Amino acid sequence: MNTSRPLPDEMPVVRSIEDFDHRSGHVFERAIFNNRRWIVLGCLLLTLLFGFQATKLTVNAGFEKMIPHGHAYVQNYLESRGSLRGLGNSVRVVVENTDGDIFDPEYLEILKQVNDELFLIPDVDRAWMKSIWTPAVRWSEVNEEGFVGGPVMPDNYDGSPASVDALKLNIRRANIVGNLVANDFRSSMVFVPLLETNAETGQRLDYHAFSQQLEQRIRARYEGGDDGKVRIHVIGFAKLVGDLIEGLAKVASFFLAAALIAGLIIFLYTRCLRSTLLVVACSVVAVAWQLGLVQLLGFELDPFSVLVPFLIFAIGVSHGAQKMNGIMQDVGRGTHRLVAARYTFRRLFLAGLTALLANVVGFAVLMVIDIPVIKELALTASIGVGVLVFTNLILLPVLLSYVGVSPAAAARSLREETEQERGRGLGAVWNLLDRFTERRWALAAIGCAAVLAVGGLWISRDLQVGDLDPGAPELRKDSRYNQDNAYITANYALSSDLFAVIVQTPDDACLNYKTLGAGRPPGLGAAAGPLGADHGVAGRRGAQHHRRVLRGQSEVADAQPQPGRDQLFGPAGHGAEP
Repeated sequence: MNTSRPLPDEMPVVRSIEDFDHRSGHVFERAIFNNRRWIVLGCLLLTLLFGFQATKLTVNAGFEKMIPHGHAYVQNYLESRGSLRGLGNSVRVVVENTDGDIFDPEYLEILKQVNDELFLIPDVDRAWMKSIWTPAVRWSEVNEEGFVGGPVMPDNYDGSPASVDALKLNIRRANIVGNLVANDFRSSMVFVPLLETNAETGQRLDYHAFSQQLEQRIRARYEGGDDGKVRIHVIGFAKLVGDLIEGLAKVASFFLAAALIAGLIIFLYTRCLRSTLLVVACSVVAVAWQLGLVQLLGFELDPFSVLVPFLIFAIGVSHGAQKMNGIMQDVGRGTHRLVAARYTFRRLFLAGLTALLANVVGFAVLMVIDIPVIKELALTASIGVGVLVFTNLILLPVLLSYVGVSPAAAARSLREETEQERGRGLGAVWNLLDRFTERRWALAAIGCAAVLAVGGLWISRDLQVGDLDPGAPELRKDSRYNQDNAYITANYALSSDLFAVIVQTPDDACLNYKTLGAGRPPGLGAAAGPLGADHGVAGRRGAQHHRRVLRGQSEVADAQPQPGRDQLFGPAGHGAEP
């Protein structure tokens, strides 16, 4: 952060402000420093405005903001999402019986209450909720008379041993073990799809509020009992984002700690309290401007971009420290604080502006990535770096022209610069680095860099991309969410990685066996046939897996009248597909 000593004829030492020519410098410099009061007043008003707007900034996320909308697969999903709600944004709530299995009548009553409570939570797509208590989950089979079936939970269930036995039989018929029922029969799942936009209010899903309702209305109420009868496990994108938002209070404390540490380091370097506070304050002002502008532009702060304010603060402190150091050295030579501020502005403004604009362009390039959350992150970061031009390149020198720096700190800075020029202290380090401008040292450095580059390239062959550990990498391994995820993964045949094959057909063509088979023209069977265990596929499920039912229907069609739709599937039925 050293500033080279100015030549006397370029920036002479001016001890009295009356001896300084206020018409010197370029037009922009004169416009700023000859109107300092208006600059300070304008920045103060903008800080109050943007700071107030920042208090109204909401933290939220969106499931569809995490996927590339331009990709052909995603476009197919968006076009068919009305029919594929189970593959979109959803949460899975597992109710575990800690003292028995799911066929305990007391447990089944608790599960029913959990199911009903989830049904009443806003933003739940109730028509697609599934559990053993919802009528949409059905069993079906074919016998010599045709189709028979019904809901998994018997209509006459009353907790008696006979009705529990009927439930056991229906669960086996519906083939939902490993999906809605745990493999060890000690827990069962409530599948809860979510609506991105509330149909009644028109507002987007509030992930923080939804997560809090899960904790208060489900986990705290049913898991917090004295008997400890059940344990609740919740996973899903909405719960993950809710937990991330819940932890933002800790992130705010980290920001405060970062500001204190940065201020301490600057103070230890300069030993000037007033200028240190100004540098930190101007960087905080930049963050306030950034957040306020983001809110005014109609954007939200995403949990995945919450580190951007830290980045803006760090860049601001870096540029501010350079301005402060330049002013301190000029003051140490005897220059008046206003003249020193103008000298520093004259020397460093163009270089600082170039650096910040390069940062803006670098972040803006991220906007070519066709993922909305990345685009918003790039925009937020670009706005933050842009406001640093005003807060740290303009406002900070103006404020330092009023406040100045400590004379003792300025004299100390000048002494250290003189010692460094004589090769003492850090000067010895600079002299060592100067050796790399010589041919022999430069060739050695280039050779070492080439060896390191080749070694890095060789090691990078084994570089793995993606999430390498189970659970959510955004959270700690021992977090409640990752513990819930571990339990569900161990007891259910589920995966968060789903691949949907969509075959577009005319209306009601899914009742046609040729549509479901692997013949000509190719149907669902042909589309999904190549995806086997050797491709990492744990399991397949779709309409084609019920073609044996259609085959049975065709075999009995000639022997009896054709059954109606309600006889085949039951009213409003979805088959046995959970």
